[in-house]
Amino acid sequence: MNKDRLSIQPRPRNTKLMNLALSHSLRTQRALFLTQLKSALQLLQQTQQRFVLLLIKVDNIADVERNFGSELSNKLISTIREHLLSLTSCNDCLVNLQGDEFALLKTDITDADSALDLAKEIQSQFRFSFQVNHYKILCSSSIGISLQQAPHSVSQVLKDADIALKNAQQQGLGHYHLSTALPSPVKNTQAIQQQDKLTHAIINNDILPYYQPIIQLNSNRLIGFEVIAHWHEEEQNSDKGDNNFISLAENTDIIIALDLHIINQACLQLKKWHNSHVDNQQIILTMNLSAKHLILDGAVEHLIFIIQQQQIPPQRLVFEFREHEFMAHNKFAIRALEKLRQIGVQVGLDDFGNGFSSLNAFFQYPIDFVKIDSHFTNRMLMSKKDLSLIRVIRDISHDMGFKVIVEGINNPQQHAKLIELGCEFGQGNYIAQPMDYRQVNRLLEL
Repeated sequence: MNKDRLSIQPRPRNTKLMNLALSHSLRTQRALFLTQLKSALQLLQQTQQRFVLLLIKVDNIADVERNFGSELSNKLISTIREHLLSLTSCNDCLVNLQGDEFALLKTDITDADSALDLAKEIQSQFRFSFQVNHYKILCSSSIGISLQQAPHSVSQVLKDADIALKNAQQQGLGHYHLSTALPSPVKNTQAIQQQDKLTHAIINNDILPYYQPIIQLNSNRLIGFEVIAHWHEEEQNSDKGDNNFISLAENTDIIIALDLHIINQACLQLKKWHNSHVDNQQIILTMNLSAKHLILDGAVEHLIFIIQQQQIPPQRLVFEFREHEFMAHNKFAIRALEKLRQIGVQVGLDDFGNGFSSLNAFFQYPIDFVKIDSHFTNRMLMSKKDLSLIRVIRDISHDMGFKVIVEGINNPQQHAKLIELGCEFGQGNYIAQPMDYRQVNRLLEL
């Protein structure tokens, strides 16, 4: 028998058929991914069960393809996929969206800390080279993270994650960016116009810092000011005269630009006051900031850069964050706050008592100031419970070395009662209303 006649020769590779099979497989994966994404959105709407979507892009796949060819670059993508699968559980969905980009849907992650931990774990996979054939190839990844907290459309979720990925790529190779996707603004012309108007107001310097005096209650000695963003046009157009634009900014990334705009101007002004007279060098500024400064990559470093650039004594600045925002971003908030305190910036817990985990915040977070929420001040003369709570907050704060500022002092009776209670600092319209820098200059007799 002729052995040659029994040998089976390999068929020529039909590249077109292979590509069609691969294409069909990808379409199936994407269809499954979209189905699971829709299910996650339905669950979010019904039970408020949050989830996270990550877009993971291999940064330098084009270089690999140019140097080693498309076949090896495809194998590299497959190898990377295997590594990513090792980080998933049975309920996750990992799909190769296009070439060098993966989408990972996780329904067991419901908070920003865990989402950021996962991004770091993914990027740790890229710290070592990937073995493909007999080559060792080093890659990096950019990751866009979208934490879904309210119902959206599928397209909006994908768009939000894509924007987060682009923000990560703008920082350079190997970065990640978190977007805590809030409820979508009303999709009408008016909402879009309001956002555009707010953005232009920041650019055109139409939103200015106003300064509300903070005093030592028993001596009426001025110790500093709370910085409040003031948009004169918005105040005129608002029925209640409140800062509605702050809420609009908070629901978008505009809040970061607004905060930095106000900080820049306030620090410049504080430096002028410090330089004007030796007595003014003790003046402090307190500023309420969005918690996004604590969780976005590089945001805290930007704040530190501004302080150093303006040459402001950091100990004369108090950055305040609202209590519920502390609790929402536990681990990364603590790290960011510690960076601020390391350079001398003081940290304030704003609207204290208005949340559900107040005492936990005392022990968990590195803070220097506690601001008692104005609702307690407004009710304390008529409510023994509110009066008792102020005493408790005062005692615990003093025992732990925190300074207490009471907000919302609107009449002399409240002022007198707070002095009687031993509260040291306060602010409110009875003390003084927010004022522009010219009014402050007259107050300081400059």
